[in-house]
Amino acid sequence: MVERDAAPGDSREGLLRVASGERPADLVVRGGTLANVYTGELLDGWGVAVAGRRIALIGPEADACIGPDTTVIEAGGQVIAPGFVDGHTHLDFLHRLDRYLEKAIPTGLTAFVTETPVLCTVGGVPAVEAFLAHLARLPITGFATAPSISYLCSDTGGGQPRVTLEEVARLLEDPAVLGLGEIYWPALLAGRPDLLTLIAKAEALGKCVDGHTAGARGRKLVGLAAAGLSSCHEPITPDEVRARLRLGLYTMIRDGSVRRDLPALRGALTGMSPRRLMLASDGAWAQHLMEQGYLDDSARQAVRLGLAPMQALQATTLVPAERFGIDDRLGGLAPGRQADLVLLSDLPDFRPGLVIARGRVVAADGRMTVAIPPPTFPDGCLPSPWAARPLRTEDLRIPAAPGRDRVRVRVMHLAAEILTRAVVREVAVRDGAVEADPAADLLKVVALDRHGAGRCGRGLLSGFGLSRGAVATSVSFDAVNLVAVGGNDADMLAALERVLALGGGMVAAAGGVVRAEVPLPLGGIISEKTMSALATEIAALQRVLGELGCVRADPFLTLQVLTFTAIPALRIRERGLWDVRENRVVPLILDEGEA
Repeated sequence: MVERDAAPGDSREGLLRVASGERPADLVVRGGTLANVYTGELLDGWGVAVAGRRIALIGPEADACIGPDTTVIEAGGQVIAPGFVDGHTHLDFLHRLDRYLEKAIPTGLTAFVTETPVLCTVGGVPAVEAFLAHLARLPITGFATAPSISYLCSDTGGGQPRVTLEEVARLLEDPAVLGLGEIYWPALLAGRPDLLTLIAKAEALGKCVDGHTAGARGRKLVGLAAAGLSSCHEPITPDEVRARLRLGLYTMIRDGSVRRDLPALRGALTGMSPRRLMLASDGAWAQHLMEQGYLDDSARQAVRLGLAPMQALQATTLVPAERFGIDDRLGGLAPGRQADLVLLSDLPDFRPGLVIARGRVVAADGRMTVAIPPPTFPDGCLPSPWAARPLRTEDLRIPAAPGRDRVRVRVMHLAAEILTRAVVREVAVRDGAVEADPAADLLKVVALDRHGAGRCGRGLLSGFGLSRGAVATSVSFDAVNLVAVGGNDADMLAALERVLALGGGMVAAAGGVVRAEVPLPLGGIISEKTMSALATEIAALQRVLGELGCVRADPFLTLQVLTFTAIPALRIRERGLWDVRENRVVPLILDEGEA
Protein backbone atom coordinates (compact mmCIF):
# COMPACT_ATOMS: atom_id res chain seq x y z
CA MET A 1 0.00 0.00 0.00
CA VAL A 2 1.10 3.60 -0.46
CA GLU A 3 2.03 5.15 2.89
CA ARG A 4 0.67 8.60 3.56
CA ASP A 5 3.39 9.64 5.98
CA ALA A 6 6.71 7.96 5.19
CA ALA A 7 9.75 9.66 6.74
CA PRO A 8 13.28 9.83 5.27
CA GLY A 9 14.79 8.00 8.25
CA ASP A 10 12.66 4.92 7.78
CA SER A 11 13.23 4.24 4.09
CA ARG A 12 13.85 0.61 3.21
CA GLU A 13 17.53 1.42 2.87
CA GLY A 14 17.59 3.04 6.31
CA LEU A 15 15.81 0.09 7.88
CA LEU A 16 18.26 -2.31 6.24
CA ARG A 17 21.27 -0.38 7.52
CA VAL A 18 20.00 -0.41 11.09
CA ALA A 19 19.02 -4.09 10.93
CA SER A 20 22.45 -5.04 9.55
CA GLY A 21 24.33 -2.99 12.14
CA GLU A 22 25.65 -0.34 9.75
CA ARG A 23 24.04 2.52 11.67
CA PRO A 24 22.41 2.87 15.09
CA ALA A 25 18.69 2.94 15.71
CA ASP A 26 16.83 6.08 16.65
CA LEU A 27 15.01 4.29 19.47
CA VAL A 28 15.42 0.94 21.21
CA VAL A 29 13.05 -0.73 23.64
CA ARG A 30 14.78 -3.49 25.58
CA GLY A 31 14.60 -5.61 28.69
CA GLY A 32 11.10 -6.94 28.21
CA THR A 33 9.07 -9.82 26.81
CA LEU A 34 7.91 -9.32 23.24
CA ALA A 35 4.36 -10.41 22.41
CA ASN A 36 4.53 -11.86 18.91
CA VAL A 37 0.98 -11.80 17.54
CA TYR A 38 2.08 -13.61 14.37
CA THR A 39 3.11 -16.77 16.23
CA GLY A 40 1.32 -16.38 19.55
CA GLU A 41 4.62 -16.50 21.44
CA LEU A 42 5.90 -14.46 24.38
CA LEU A 43 9.62 -14.02 23.70
CA ASP A 44 11.71 -13.19 26.76
CA GLY A 45 14.67 -10.89 26.22
CA TRP A 46 13.51 -9.67 22.83
CA GLY A 47 13.61 -5.96 22.10
CA VAL A 48 12.61 -3.56 19.33
CA ALA A 49 14.90 -1.26 17.34
CA VAL A 50 13.26 1.65 15.53
CA ALA A 51 14.45 3.78 12.62
CA GLY A 52 12.31 6.86 12.07
CA ARG A 53 8.71 5.73 12.28
CA ARG A 54 9.24 2.06 11.55
CA ILE A 55 10.69 -1.03 13.15
CA ALA A 56 14.08 -2.10 11.81
CA LEU A 57 14.69 -5.12 14.04
CA ILE A 58 13.08 -7.28 16.68
CA GLY A 59 14.98 -9.83 18.73
CA PRO A 60 17.62 -10.25 21.41
CA GLU A 61 20.05 -8.29 19.20
CA ALA A 62 18.22 -5.00 19.78
CA ASP A 63 20.98 -3.86 22.18
CA ALA A 64 23.47 -3.99 19.34
CA CYS A 65 21.51 -1.24 17.56
CA ILE A 66 22.16 1.31 20.31
CA GLY A 67 24.40 4.23 19.43
CA PRO A 68 25.38 7.43 21.25
CA ASP A 69 22.23 9.27 20.12
CA THR A 70 19.79 6.38 20.43
CA THR A 71 16.86 6.85 22.78
CA VAL A 72 16.77 3.78 25.01
CA ILE A 73 13.59 2.71 26.81
CA GLU A 74 13.99 0.09 29.51
CA ALA A 75 10.97 -2.19 29.49
CA GLY A 76 11.85 -3.50 32.94
CA GLY A 77 10.34 -6.93 32.41
CA GLN A 78 7.11 -5.60 30.94
CA VAL A 79 5.37 -7.03 27.90
CA ILE A 80 6.23 -5.21 24.66
CA ALA A 81 3.05 -5.48 22.59
CA PRO A 82 1.63 -3.90 19.44
CA GLY A 83 -0.51 -0.81 19.90
CA PHE A 84 -4.26 -1.34 19.91
CA VAL A 85 -6.36 -0.86 16.77
CA ASP A 86 -10.08 -0.04 16.94
CA GLY A 87 -11.43 -1.44 13.68
CA HIS A 88 -14.97 -0.09 14.04
CA THR A 89 -15.87 3.12 15.81
CA HIS A 90 -17.79 6.37 15.35
CA LEU A 91 -15.54 9.33 16.05
CA ASP A 92 -17.29 11.78 13.73
CA PHE A 93 -19.70 13.19 16.32
CA LEU A 94 -20.25 14.06 20.00
CA HIS A 95 -16.58 14.54 20.91
CA ARG A 96 -14.11 16.82 19.19
CA LEU A 97 -11.55 14.36 17.90
CA ASP A 98 -8.49 15.89 19.56
CA ARG A 99 -10.28 15.99 22.93
CA TYR A 100 -11.28 12.37 22.53
CA LEU A 101 -7.83 11.11 21.62
CA GLU A 102 -6.30 12.87 24.61
CA LYS A 103 -8.03 10.23 26.72
CA ALA A 104 -8.04 7.32 24.25
CA ILE A 105 -4.35 7.23 23.31
CA PRO A 106 -3.09 6.70 26.88
CA THR A 107 -5.21 3.51 27.00
CA GLY A 108 -3.01 2.09 24.22
CA LEU A 109 -4.88 3.20 21.09
CA THR A 110 -2.44 3.74 18.22
CA ALA A 111 -4.78 3.35 15.23
CA PHE A 112 -8.49 3.42 14.42
CA VAL A 113 -10.96 3.12 11.56
CA THR A 114 -14.01 5.33 11.99
CA GLU A 115 -17.35 5.61 10.27
CA THR A 116 -18.32 9.09 9.01
CA PRO A 117 -22.11 9.14 8.40
CA VAL A 118 -23.14 11.71 11.02
CA LEU A 119 -20.55 14.19 9.82
CA CYS A 120 -21.51 13.57 6.19
CA THR A 121 -25.24 13.88 6.83
CA VAL A 122 -24.70 17.29 8.41
CA GLY A 123 -21.91 18.71 6.26
CA GLY A 124 -21.74 16.56 3.16
CA VAL A 125 -18.53 15.58 1.40
CA PRO A 126 -16.69 18.84 2.33
CA ALA A 127 -17.05 17.94 6.02
CA VAL A 128 -15.77 14.42 5.42
CA GLU A 129 -12.83 15.70 3.36
CA ALA A 130 -11.89 18.16 6.13
CA PHE A 131 -12.07 15.31 8.63
CA LEU A 132 -9.83 13.12 6.46
CA ALA A 133 -7.29 15.93 6.18
CA HIS A 134 -7.26 16.20 9.97
CA LEU A 135 -6.51 12.48 10.33
CA ALA A 136 -3.17 13.03 8.61
CA ARG A 137 -2.17 15.53 11.32
CA LEU A 138 -2.78 13.20 14.27
CA PRO A 139 0.04 11.65 16.33
CA ILE A 140 -1.52 8.20 15.77
CA THR A 141 -2.88 6.59 12.62
CA GLY A 142 -6.48 7.34 11.72
CA PHE A 143 -8.51 5.94 8.84
CA ALA A 144 -12.16 6.21 7.84
CA THR A 145 -14.79 4.44 5.79
CA ALA A 146 -17.03 5.97 3.13
CA PRO A 147 -20.47 6.84 4.59
CA SER A 148 -22.90 4.24 3.27
CA ILE A 149 -25.42 5.11 5.99
CA SER A 150 -25.49 8.75 4.92
CA TYR A 151 -26.06 7.69 1.34
CA LEU A 152 -28.91 5.39 2.37
CA CYS A 153 -30.61 7.50 5.02
CA SER A 154 -29.70 11.20 4.85
CA ASP A 155 -32.04 13.85 3.49
CA THR A 156 -31.19 17.39 2.47
CA GLY A 157 -34.72 18.46 3.33
CA GLY A 158 -35.81 18.05 -0.26
CA GLY A 159 -35.93 14.27 -0.39
CA GLN A 160 -32.41 13.75 -1.74
CA PRO A 161 -29.50 12.12 0.15
CA ARG A 162 -26.82 14.44 1.46
CA VAL A 163 -24.19 12.49 -0.48
CA THR A 164 -24.58 11.05 -3.96
CA LEU A 165 -23.54 7.69 -5.33
CA GLU A 166 -20.77 9.38 -7.31
CA GLU A 167 -19.49 11.20 -4.22
CA VAL A 168 -19.33 8.02 -2.14
CA ALA A 169 -17.46 6.32 -4.97
CA ARG A 170 -15.02 9.23 -5.12
CA LEU A 171 -14.42 9.12 -1.36
CA LEU A 172 -13.45 5.47 -1.72
CA GLU A 173 -10.46 6.58 -3.76
CA ASP A 174 -8.96 8.58 -0.88
CA PRO A 175 -5.95 6.75 0.68
CA ALA A 176 -7.32 7.50 4.16
CA VAL A 177 -10.57 5.66 3.32
CA LEU A 178 -10.15 1.91 3.76
CA GLY A 179 -13.51 0.79 2.50
CA LEU A 180 -17.24 1.16 2.35
CA GLY A 181 -18.87 1.86 5.71
CA GLU A 182 -21.47 -0.40 7.24
CA ILE A 183 -24.41 -1.18 4.95
CA TYR A 184 -27.85 -1.91 6.35
CA TRP A 185 -28.58 -5.40 5.12
CA PRO A 186 -32.25 -5.21 3.98
CA ALA A 187 -31.31 -2.70 1.27
CA LEU A 188 -28.51 -4.93 0.02
CA LEU A 189 -30.55 -8.12 0.20
CA ALA A 190 -33.12 -6.42 -2.02
CA GLY A 191 -30.40 -6.29 -4.68
CA ARG A 192 -30.24 -2.52 -5.05
CA PRO A 193 -28.03 -1.89 -8.11
CA ASP A 194 -26.49 1.25 -6.61
CA LEU A 195 -25.20 -0.64 -3.57
CA LEU A 196 -23.80 -3.40 -5.77
CA THR A 197 -22.07 -0.69 -7.82
CA LEU A 198 -20.44 0.73 -4.69
CA ILE A 199 -19.33 -2.72 -3.56
CA ALA A 200 -17.81 -3.38 -6.99
CA LYS A 201 -15.97 -0.05 -6.77
CA ALA A 202 -14.57 -0.89 -3.34
CA GLU A 203 -13.46 -4.33 -4.49
CA ALA A 204 -11.81 -2.89 -7.60
CA LEU A 205 -9.80 -0.60 -5.33
CA GLY A 206 -8.84 -3.50 -3.06
CA LYS A 207 -10.89 -2.07 -0.21
CA CYS A 208 -13.31 -3.57 2.30
CA VAL A 209 -17.08 -3.57 2.70
CA ASP A 210 -18.44 -3.41 6.24
CA GLY A 211 -21.77 -4.95 7.08
CA HIS A 212 -24.53 -4.26 9.59
CA THR A 213 -26.30 -7.63 9.69
CA ALA A 214 -28.32 -7.35 12.91
CA GLY A 215 -30.84 -10.19 12.94
CA ALA A 216 -29.77 -11.72 9.64
CA ARG A 217 -29.42 -15.50 9.73
CA GLY A 218 -29.44 -18.57 7.52
CA ARG A 219 -29.71 -17.99 3.79
CA LYS A 220 -30.04 -14.25 4.32
CA LEU A 221 -26.68 -14.05 6.08
CA VAL A 222 -25.10 -16.27 3.42
CA GLY A 223 -26.55 -14.03 0.71
CA LEU A 224 -25.08 -10.92 2.32
CA ALA A 225 -21.64 -12.50 2.40
CA ALA A 226 -22.05 -13.56 -1.21
CA ALA A 227 -23.02 -9.98 -2.13
CA GLY A 228 -19.69 -8.70 -0.79
CA LEU A 229 -20.03 -7.92 2.91
CA SER A 230 -16.87 -9.08 4.65
CA SER A 231 -17.49 -8.08 8.26
CA CYS A 232 -20.21 -7.64 10.86
CA HIS A 233 -20.16 -5.91 14.23
CA GLU A 234 -23.70 -6.96 15.24
CA PRO A 235 -23.52 -10.50 16.73
CA ILE A 236 -25.07 -10.53 20.20
CA THR A 237 -25.33 -14.27 20.92
CA PRO A 238 -22.86 -17.17 20.78
CA ASP A 239 -24.76 -18.67 17.83
CA GLU A 240 -24.50 -15.40 15.89
CA VAL A 241 -20.76 -15.20 16.60
CA ARG A 242 -20.21 -18.75 15.33
CA ALA A 243 -22.39 -18.26 12.25
CA ARG A 244 -20.41 -15.24 11.09
CA LEU A 245 -17.00 -16.75 11.78
CA ARG A 246 -17.95 -19.89 9.86
CA LEU A 247 -18.77 -17.79 6.79
CA GLY A 248 -15.34 -16.19 6.87
CA LEU A 249 -16.69 -12.82 8.01
CA TYR A 250 -14.50 -10.66 10.19
CA THR A 251 -16.63 -10.81 13.31
CA MET A 252 -16.43 -7.82 15.62
CA ILE A 253 -17.57 -8.14 19.22
CA ARG A 254 -18.68 -4.71 20.38
CA ASP A 255 -17.81 -3.26 23.74
CA GLY A 256 -18.62 0.41 24.01
CA SER A 257 -21.32 2.91 24.82
CA VAL A 258 -23.89 1.65 22.31
CA ARG A 259 -23.61 -2.08 23.02
CA ARG A 260 -21.64 -4.32 25.37
CA ASP A 261 -21.72 -7.68 23.63
CA LEU A 262 -18.69 -9.44 25.11
CA PRO A 263 -20.93 -11.97 26.94
CA ALA A 264 -21.66 -13.37 23.47
CA LEU A 265 -18.17 -14.88 23.63
CA ARG A 266 -19.13 -17.17 26.49
CA GLY A 267 -19.09 -20.65 24.96
CA ALA A 268 -19.10 -19.30 21.41
CA LEU A 269 -15.60 -20.41 20.47
CA THR A 270 -15.56 -23.97 21.83
CA GLY A 271 -13.76 -26.16 19.31
CA MET A 272 -12.93 -23.15 17.15
CA SER A 273 -9.81 -21.29 16.17
CA PRO A 274 -11.31 -17.78 15.91
CA ARG A 275 -8.94 -16.48 13.26
CA ARG A 276 -11.17 -13.54 12.28
CA LEU A 277 -12.44 -12.48 15.68
CA MET A 278 -12.08 -8.78 16.51
CA LEU A 279 -12.83 -6.60 19.51
CA ALA A 280 -14.17 -3.16 18.57
CA SER A 281 -15.85 -0.31 20.40
CA ASP A 282 -18.54 0.84 17.93
CA GLY A 283 -18.04 4.11 19.83
CA ALA A 284 -17.03 4.63 23.47
CA TRP A 285 -18.31 7.92 24.83
CA ALA A 286 -16.70 10.31 27.29
CA GLN A 287 -17.82 8.84 30.60
CA HIS A 288 -17.30 5.24 29.44
CA LEU A 289 -13.79 6.00 28.20
CA MET A 290 -12.75 7.91 31.30
CA GLU A 291 -14.20 5.51 33.85
CA GLN A 292 -13.76 2.10 32.23
CA GLY A 293 -11.14 2.42 29.53
CA TYR A 294 -11.16 1.44 25.90
CA LEU A 295 -9.88 -1.64 24.07
CA ASP A 296 -7.66 -2.37 27.05
CA ASP A 297 -10.78 -2.93 29.16
CA SER A 298 -12.44 -4.94 26.38
CA ALA A 299 -9.43 -7.26 26.23
CA ARG A 300 -9.46 -7.72 30.03
CA GLN A 301 -13.13 -8.65 29.96
CA ALA A 302 -12.66 -11.01 27.02
CA VAL A 303 -10.00 -12.91 28.93
CA ARG A 304 -12.31 -13.22 31.93
CA LEU A 305 -14.90 -14.70 29.55
CA GLY A 306 -12.51 -17.38 28.37
CA LEU A 307 -10.49 -15.87 25.52
CA ALA A 308 -6.77 -16.60 25.81
CA PRO A 309 -4.71 -13.45 26.53
CA MET A 310 -2.85 -13.78 23.24
CA GLN A 311 -6.15 -14.22 21.35
CA ALA A 312 -7.49 -11.05 22.98
CA LEU A 313 -4.32 -9.21 21.96
CA GLN A 314 -4.58 -10.47 18.39
CA ALA A 315 -8.25 -9.44 18.28
CA THR A 316 -7.27 -5.84 19.08
CA THR A 317 -4.12 -5.62 16.94
CA LEU A 318 -3.32 -8.01 14.10
CA VAL A 319 -6.84 -9.08 13.13
CA PRO A 320 -8.23 -5.54 12.56
CA ALA A 321 -5.11 -4.70 10.57
CA GLU A 322 -5.59 -7.80 8.43
CA ARG A 323 -9.26 -7.03 8.02
CA PHE A 324 -8.46 -3.72 6.32
CA GLY A 325 -5.43 -4.94 4.39
CA ILE A 326 -2.99 -2.78 6.34
CA ASP A 327 -1.19 -5.58 8.18
CA ASP A 328 1.92 -4.86 6.12
CA ARG A 329 2.06 -1.64 8.11
CA LEU A 330 0.16 -2.09 11.38
CA GLY A 331 -1.02 -4.68 13.85
CA GLY A 332 2.20 -6.43 14.88
CA LEU A 333 5.82 -5.92 15.84
CA ALA A 334 8.02 -6.96 12.94
CA PRO A 335 10.70 -5.42 10.70
CA GLY A 336 9.21 -2.85 8.33
CA ARG A 337 6.04 -2.34 10.35
CA GLN A 338 5.14 1.01 11.84
CA ALA A 339 6.62 1.43 15.31
CA ASP A 340 3.33 1.38 17.24
CA LEU A 341 3.74 -0.38 20.55
CA VAL A 342 2.73 -0.40 24.18
CA LEU A 343 4.42 -1.54 27.37
CA LEU A 344 2.10 -3.64 29.51
CA SER A 345 2.73 -4.67 33.10
CA ASP A 346 1.32 -8.07 32.14
CA LEU A 347 -0.72 -9.40 29.25
CA PRO A 348 -4.01 -10.29 30.92
CA ASP A 349 -4.20 -6.80 32.45
CA PHE A 350 -3.56 -4.89 29.18
CA ARG A 351 -2.92 -1.56 30.97
CA PRO A 352 -0.19 0.38 29.13
CA GLY A 353 2.36 2.36 31.09
CA LEU A 354 3.88 3.71 27.88
CA VAL A 355 2.49 4.22 24.38
CA ILE A 356 4.69 4.66 21.30
CA ALA A 357 3.19 5.61 17.94
CA ARG A 358 5.17 6.07 14.74
CA GLY A 359 8.41 5.69 16.64
CA ARG A 360 7.88 8.30 19.36
CA VAL A 361 6.45 8.27 22.85
CA VAL A 362 2.95 9.76 22.73
CA ALA A 363 1.67 8.84 26.19
CA ALA A 364 3.14 7.75 29.51
CA ASP A 365 1.55 6.88 32.84
CA GLY A 366 -1.93 7.64 31.56
CA ARG A 367 -1.14 11.08 30.11
CA MET A 368 -0.37 12.46 26.68
CA THR A 369 3.21 13.56 26.04
CA VAL A 370 2.51 15.25 22.70
CA ALA A 371 -0.03 17.80 21.51
CA ILE A 372 -2.97 16.89 19.29
CA PRO A 373 -4.11 19.59 16.83
CA PRO A 374 -7.82 20.44 16.86
CA PRO A 375 -9.86 19.78 13.70
CA THR A 376 -10.75 22.61 11.36
CA PHE A 377 -13.73 22.78 9.02
CA PRO A 378 -14.41 25.28 6.21
CA ASP A 379 -16.75 28.13 7.08
CA GLY A 380 -20.36 27.06 6.77
CA CYS A 381 -19.38 23.42 6.42
CA LEU A 382 -21.21 22.27 9.54
CA PRO A 383 -24.54 24.13 9.61
CA SER A 384 -26.52 24.17 12.82
CA PRO A 385 -30.06 22.79 12.80
CA TRP A 386 -32.64 25.49 12.14
CA ALA A 387 -36.34 26.11 11.59
CA ALA A 388 -37.66 28.34 8.83
CA ARG A 389 -40.05 29.98 11.29
CA PRO A 390 -40.50 29.96 15.08
CA LEU A 391 -41.87 26.66 16.32
CA ARG A 392 -45.34 26.56 17.90
CA THR A 393 -47.13 24.04 20.07
CA GLU A 394 -49.51 23.60 17.13
CA ASP A 395 -46.59 22.00 15.24
CA LEU A 396 -46.56 19.19 17.80
CA ARG A 397 -50.29 18.51 17.77
CA ILE A 398 -51.60 15.07 16.72
CA PRO A 399 -55.08 15.70 15.24
CA ALA A 400 -57.77 13.04 15.24
CA ALA A 401 -60.74 12.73 12.89
CA PRO A 402 -63.69 14.95 13.86
CA GLY A 403 -66.26 13.37 16.13
CA ARG A 404 -63.97 10.74 17.61
CA ASP A 405 -63.58 10.50 21.39
CA ARG A 406 -61.27 7.46 21.34
CA VAL A 407 -58.91 6.05 18.70
CA ARG A 408 -56.55 3.14 18.34
CA VAL A 409 -52.94 4.13 17.81
CA ARG A 410 -49.61 2.53 17.01
CA VAL A 411 -47.20 3.07 19.91
CA MET A 412 -43.43 2.77 19.76
CA HIS A 413 -42.62 0.82 22.93
CA LEU A 414 -39.07 0.73 24.23
CA ALA A 415 -38.34 -2.92 24.95
CA ALA A 416 -34.69 -2.09 25.81
CA GLU A 417 -32.31 0.85 25.53
CA ILE A 418 -32.19 0.68 21.72
CA LEU A 419 -34.86 -1.89 20.83
CA THR A 420 -38.52 -1.11 20.17
CA ARG A 421 -41.63 -3.11 19.46
CA ALA A 422 -44.93 -2.03 18.01
CA VAL A 423 -47.99 -2.11 20.24
CA VAL A 424 -51.55 -0.94 19.66
CA ARG A 425 -53.37 1.04 22.33
CA GLU A 426 -56.71 2.75 22.56
CA VAL A 427 -56.42 6.35 23.75
CA ALA A 428 -58.73 9.25 24.45
CA VAL A 429 -59.15 12.22 22.10
CA ARG A 430 -59.25 15.63 23.76
CA ASP A 431 -60.17 18.79 21.88
CA GLY A 432 -59.76 16.97 18.60
CA ALA A 433 -56.24 15.73 19.27
CA VAL A 434 -54.35 12.79 20.77
CA GLU A 435 -52.35 13.91 23.80
CA ALA A 436 -49.58 12.43 25.88
CA ASP A 437 -50.56 10.72 29.13
CA PRO A 438 -47.45 10.30 31.31
CA ALA A 439 -49.46 8.64 34.10
CA ALA A 440 -50.38 5.89 31.63
CA ASP A 441 -46.80 5.62 30.30
CA LEU A 442 -47.66 7.38 27.06
CA LEU A 443 -45.44 10.20 25.80
CA LYS A 444 -45.45 12.19 22.61
CA VAL A 445 -42.39 11.91 20.33
CA VAL A 446 -41.64 14.10 17.31
CA ALA A 447 -38.88 14.23 14.70
CA LEU A 448 -38.32 17.53 12.91
CA ASP A 449 -36.31 18.19 9.79
CA ARG A 450 -33.03 19.96 10.71
CA HIS A 451 -32.80 21.83 7.38
CA GLY A 452 -35.73 24.20 7.88
CA ALA A 453 -37.97 22.33 5.45
CA GLY A 454 -40.76 22.22 8.02
CA ARG A 455 -41.39 18.48 8.02
CA CYS A 456 -42.43 16.99 11.36
CA GLY A 457 -43.21 13.37 12.13
CA ARG A 458 -45.34 12.72 15.22
CA GLY A 459 -45.75 9.56 17.25
CA LEU A 460 -46.38 8.08 20.68
CA LEU A 461 -43.79 6.43 22.90
CA SER A 462 -44.03 4.14 25.91
CA GLY A 463 -41.33 2.60 28.08
CA PHE A 464 -39.33 5.81 28.44
CA GLY A 465 -40.98 6.61 31.75
CA LEU A 466 -40.83 10.40 31.80
CA SER A 467 -43.50 11.44 34.30
CA ARG A 468 -43.13 15.17 33.65
CA GLY A 469 -41.15 17.55 31.46
CA ALA A 470 -39.53 16.88 28.11
CA VAL A 471 -36.18 16.34 26.41
CA ALA A 472 -34.97 17.27 22.93
CA THR A 473 -31.84 16.49 20.93
CA SER A 474 -30.17 17.41 17.65
CA VAL A 475 -28.19 14.16 17.56
CA SER A 476 -30.09 11.23 16.14
CA PHE A 477 -28.91 8.20 14.23
CA ASP A 478 -29.16 8.10 10.45
CA ALA A 479 -30.89 11.33 9.39
CA VAL A 480 -29.52 13.48 12.26
CA ASN A 481 -32.74 15.39 12.69
CA LEU A 482 -34.25 17.04 15.76
CA VAL A 483 -36.12 14.76 18.16
CA ALA A 484 -38.21 15.61 21.20
CA VAL A 485 -39.97 13.43 23.78
CA GLY A 486 -42.31 14.72 26.45
CA GLY A 487 -45.47 14.62 28.45
CA ASN A 488 -46.74 18.02 27.33
CA ASP A 489 -46.33 20.25 24.30
CA ALA A 490 -45.18 23.33 26.23
CA ASP A 491 -42.11 21.62 27.69
CA MET A 492 -41.33 19.90 24.38
CA LEU A 493 -41.40 23.27 22.70
CA ALA A 494 -39.16 24.81 25.39
CA ALA A 495 -36.61 22.03 24.98
CA LEU A 496 -36.62 22.30 21.18
CA GLU A 497 -36.28 26.08 21.25
CA ARG A 498 -33.27 25.82 23.56
CA VAL A 499 -31.63 23.20 21.31
CA LEU A 500 -31.99 25.56 18.36
CA ALA A 501 -30.69 28.51 20.39
CA LEU A 502 -27.59 26.51 21.36
CA GLY A 503 -26.88 25.65 17.73
CA GLY A 504 -27.55 22.04 18.66
CA GLY A 505 -27.32 19.75 21.63
CA MET A 506 -29.51 17.91 24.09
CA VAL A 507 -31.83 19.71 26.53
CA ALA A 508 -34.17 18.66 29.36
CA ALA A 509 -36.94 21.06 30.38
CA ALA A 510 -39.77 21.00 32.92
CA GLY A 511 -42.32 23.63 33.84
CA GLY A 512 -41.05 25.74 30.96
CA VAL A 513 -37.57 25.92 32.53
CA VAL A 514 -34.39 24.36 31.14
CA ARG A 515 -33.13 21.89 33.72
CA ALA A 516 -30.01 20.51 31.99
CA GLU A 517 -28.27 20.84 28.67
CA VAL A 518 -25.39 19.42 26.63
CA PRO A 519 -24.37 22.02 24.01
CA LEU A 520 -23.13 20.60 20.69
CA PRO A 521 -22.35 23.78 18.75
CA LEU A 522 -20.32 22.24 15.90
CA GLY A 523 -23.10 21.38 13.47
CA GLY A 524 -25.36 20.41 16.33
CA ILE A 525 -23.36 17.17 16.67
CA ILE A 526 -19.98 17.95 18.26
CA SER A 527 -19.04 19.43 21.63
CA GLU A 528 -16.19 21.88 22.08
CA LYS A 529 -15.72 20.81 25.73
CA THR A 530 -13.01 18.65 27.24
CA MET A 531 -13.91 15.04 27.79
CA SER A 532 -14.21 15.61 31.52
CA ALA A 533 -16.57 18.58 31.06
CA LEU A 534 -18.63 16.74 28.46
CA ALA A 535 -18.93 13.67 30.69
CA THR A 536 -20.12 15.92 33.51
CA GLU A 537 -22.76 17.54 31.29
CA ILE A 538 -24.06 14.19 30.05
CA ALA A 539 -24.18 12.80 33.59
CA ALA A 540 -26.12 15.88 34.75
CA LEU A 541 -28.62 15.46 31.91
CA GLN A 542 -29.11 11.78 32.72
CA ARG A 543 -29.57 12.62 36.40
CA VAL A 544 -32.21 15.27 35.67
CA LEU A 545 -34.08 12.92 33.36
CA GLY A 546 -34.10 10.36 36.15
CA GLU A 547 -35.55 12.97 38.50
CA LEU A 548 -38.26 13.66 35.91
CA GLY A 549 -39.20 9.98 35.98
CA CYS A 550 -37.23 8.46 33.10
CA VAL A 551 -36.75 4.73 33.67
CA ARG A 552 -34.20 4.08 30.94
CA ALA A 553 -30.67 3.32 32.15
CA ASP A 554 -29.10 5.34 29.34
CA PRO A 555 -31.55 7.95 28.03
CA PHE A 556 -28.69 9.78 26.28
CA LEU A 557 -28.36 6.75 24.01
CA THR A 558 -32.06 5.94 23.79
CA LEU A 559 -32.96 9.40 22.50
CA GLN A 560 -30.45 9.08 19.68
CA VAL A 561 -31.81 5.76 18.44
CA LEU A 562 -35.52 6.62 18.31
CA THR A 563 -34.93 7.42 14.62
CA PHE A 564 -32.69 4.37 14.00
CA THR A 565 -34.23 2.52 11.05
CA ALA A 566 -31.77 -0.40 11.04
CA ILE A 567 -33.33 -2.13 14.06
CA PRO A 568 -37.03 -3.10 14.46
CA ALA A 569 -39.75 -2.37 14.98
CA LEU A 570 -41.13 1.18 14.96
CA ARG A 571 -39.09 4.38 14.67
CA ILE A 572 -39.92 8.05 14.28
CA ARG A 573 -38.70 10.03 11.30
CA GLU A 574 -39.39 13.52 10.01
CA ARG A 575 -41.69 11.85 7.47
CA GLY A 576 -43.74 10.10 10.15
CA LEU A 577 -43.92 6.80 11.99
CA TRP A 578 -41.63 4.27 10.32
CA ASP A 579 -42.22 0.53 10.26
CA VAL A 580 -38.77 -1.00 9.91
CA ARG A 581 -39.96 -4.42 8.79
CA GLU A 582 -42.22 -2.97 6.12
CA ASN A 583 -39.69 -0.25 5.26
CA ARG A 584 -42.34 2.46 5.00
CA VAL A 585 -44.22 5.19 6.82
CA VAL A 586 -47.34 3.87 8.52
CA PRO A 587 -50.32 5.77 9.98
CA LEU A 588 -50.14 6.61 13.66
CA ILE A 589 -53.93 6.40 14.10
CA LEU A 590 -55.41 3.10 12.97
CA ASP A 591 -58.65 2.96 11.01
CA GLU A 592 -61.40 0.80 12.38
CA GLY A 593 -60.75 -2.82 11.55
CA GLU A 594 -57.07 -2.34 10.71
CA ALA A 595 -54.82 -4.76 12.60
